[in-house]
Amino acid sequence: MNRKSFSVFFVRDTFKVGHLMDDSTMGQHSASQASSNTELLATRDAYRFRTTVSRLKGSAFVKHYELHDDKASIYYYGDYASFRRLVPHSALGKEDYLHYLGTEEAVYQLLLDSTVYLLKELHFLNHVNIEIPNHGKKYTVSVSRDELDEHLDCHLSEMKDGHHHRFYLLCRDLEVEKFVSQFVKVKRLRRKH
Repeated sequence: MNRKSFSVFFVRDTFKVGHLMDDSTMGQHSASQASSNTELLATRDAYRFRTTVSRLKGSAFVKHYELHDDKASIYYYGDYASFRRLVPHSALGKEDYLHYLGTEEAVYQLLLDSTVYLLKELHFLNHVNIEIPNHGKKYTVSVSRDELDEHLDCHLSEMKDGHHHRFYLLCRDLEVEKFVSQFVKVKRLRRKH
């Protein structure tokens, strides 16, 4: 089955609109197309990024995401009411939202899982920012590949070998606490009057 893909991507400080292309031809490059190789790779990377974000835990509650060269930013909905207001056709209920973002511990676990998954799956990413406004606070993680590799004492880019190798991060509360203390910033949000 051939699907068509349309992308907006960021190359050399400008946004470019990608054309519709078959998924089956995205990985095939000839030497004669070297001049458009950068744009083609950027289009492919944007497609992979979009696909990877859709596979994150709690991805249905991602409000917005951006890819700028080798930096990714992901923003989640702040509460179920705002999610429901902006996505009224969703079949997801409040219980689904609370499963991923119901407690501060769940938010911390989601930040760790999402950061590791993005850097493991996308070799071209070197920096990840994730923001979750929730529980009257804004939780933000901003981490580079090198920082996370050093923190986990491994190289995430080596954890993926095609589609044959699976890597699961099993975290105890202590590992989540270490990650949070090193990389997560928490800021109180002002209430609107």
